[in-house]
Amino acid sequence: MGVAVLVVALAFSATLAGIKWHRADQVQAQRDDRAALTARAVGVATSLFTYDYRNLAATERYLSGAATGGFAQREAAHDAAVQAQLRAAKAVGSATVKEVSVSDIADGQATAFVVLMTHVTSTTSGSADSVAYLHLHLVEVDDAWKVDDVQNLKAAS
Repeated sequence: MGVAVLVVALAFSATLAGIKWHRADQVQAQRDDRAALTARAVGVATSLFTYDYRNLAATERYLSGAATGGFAQREAAHDAAVQAQLRAAKAVGSATVKEVSVSDIADGQATAFVVLMTHVTSTTSGSADSVAYLHLHLVEVDDAWKVDDVQNLKAAS
């Protein structure tokens, strides 16, 4: 009887340890996913406001690789006109993230809200500082987060 109790106790302990390990693994996976989601949202938000008229291709490459769906199509459609305007104005922009908030992830989708301090210098407008409020919709594609839509909430107000 003593051996049977010991075997049952060991099996129970091993089962509990396995359950705890599995839960810890799930929690870590969720943290990793949120970190990747946050990094993508911050990367896209800052890229939209960080550019140099002498090397716009770097921003374009990053955004095209980070986008999917309608956002990628809209960016591609406006890219040539925007680049022409930035080059004509000799515009240089930078952005600093002030706040990031991401939603819970559900069915491979999430949203992020990013607040940026922006600074633009150009020959046509001089120097200007502003705040940008971006709402991003992200989807998981092949184990990577991609931005499907971006709304500039300040522009909408």
